[in-house]
Amino acid sequence: MGHNRAVHGKIILGLRAEPRAFHWAVVSGTLERPVLEGSGSETSPHTYSEAESLAWTRQKVDHIIDTYNPTTVAVRYPERIARGANTDSAKSRCRVEGVLVEVSSTKNKAVVTGALNTFGKHAGSSSLKNDLASDDLRGLDWSKYNDKVREAILVAASLLPE
Repeated sequence: MGHNRAVHGKIILGLRAEPRAFHWAVVSGTLERPVLEGSGSETSPHTYSEAESLAWTRQKVDHIIDTYNPTTVAVRYPERIARGANTDSAKSRCRVEGVLVEVSSTKNKAVVTGALNTFGKHAGSSSLKNDLASDDLRGLDWSKYNDKVREAILVAASLLPE
């Protein structure tokens, strides 16, 4: 993979959590011309307890950080007005987000967290939702990726230099 291409620039790891999974993207380049270095979706084995799933998640993120050596990690949180914010599923997602933030900090990476609108402010975009609906992101073809991987790409790209 091309994880050594961004020698002089920033490499950003974008993360988007689910109750027993996470989606990730490593992006380099600039805000106007992002380059996707790698991406994926990771789901813990369904036979794992929650504790085992969180430990598994930590190991996976640790490996991604070691592989790509990002300068910064962007963790996308749910919108503040998200429906069902007090459900078991929402609480499980929060615990996964906690693991994502913790392992990133332990690896001495700068960590930026927030909802989509927070990352939109970083990118100078008024509507990241519109960006998500398009087939590409500033020249980066992301038509083959699902919405959650796109979110990981988007939050990572939003932190790239202009």
